[in-house]
Amino acid sequence: MKSTEKESADEKKPAGSGSIEVMLAQTYDPVKHDPSGWLMSEKMDGVRCYWNGSCLYTRTGGIINAPKEWKAQLPKMALDGELWTGRDDFQNIVSIVRHKTPDPDDWKSIKFMIFDAPLIKGTFAERLVKIAEELAKEPNDVVKTIK
Repeated sequence: MKSTEKESADEKKPAGSGSIEVMLAQTYDPVKHDPSGWLMSEKMDGVRCYWNGSCLYTRTGGIINAPKEWKAQLPKMALDGELWTGRDDFQNIVSIVRHKTPDPDDWKSIKFMIFDAPLIKGTFAERLVKIAEELAKEPNDVVKTIK
């Protein structure tokens, strides 16, 4: 997403029982795209999710059952990101997240890697600043922004 692009909460449309439409990765073509002024991040190989401030959802609106202790470490603001355990660990993260009854010990290895705060008004770059400010209030090992 271009760092100067405006995308406000007013432009987002609900897409499920607690979810919203989220930004999706696009393919970079050096012939078609000039990356000047764009913000990019590593592609995480985890489970995409949306936190509405109290519940976790898949990008299609399904509920993700996380332990209460784990969710208690998340801020009360809506966040879009990826549940991630590490590189080359996709099958493990999927198996943990799919459990209807979450295992708190399994969830200790999961980080919520934040891409965006889609309900905050402003440019993408401005929203990243707001995320950093919010996470600095109560730092922990669960929530991280993608650099």
